[in-house]
Amino acid sequence: MIIYAETSGQHSTNSGSWSPIPGLTITLPRGVGDSALLILNIPNPYAQGTHNPGGNFGLQVNGVVLGTFACFTYNEQVPPSTGRVPTTLSVVTPLSSSGPTSVVAVWSSVRHSTVRIDSPATLTGIIA
Repeated sequence: MIIYAETSGQHSTNSGSWSPIPGLTITLPRGVGDSALLILNIPNPYAQGTHNPGGNFGLQVNGVVLGTFACFTYNEQVPPSTGRVPTTLSVVTPLSSSGPTSVVAVWSSVRHSTVRIDSPATLTGIIA
């Protein structure tokens, strides 16, 4: 079974705390002893700022942000251009035996930068 969500439009954050990425929420079915492969794909993000800007991307499962996350930053303190930095995060998580599992893609900025998404990003759950 594959469960999928995709963003549309343009989104940005300059929050230093985890916040939901609009449109990237899925609900996985109850599963006793089963796990799901979660894939967060942000194909064309970029960041703007004056102190090595960048972005963090993670997953919140049933209200708890997982410890595994993906991150990008620029090598230059003030990048001369905002090059795209494709970012993908893959994790395996157990399904809840007591009910559906909520998965929300989250993001935050690095060093007070503004992180932007202006092309479709996806969140996929694969249960085998």
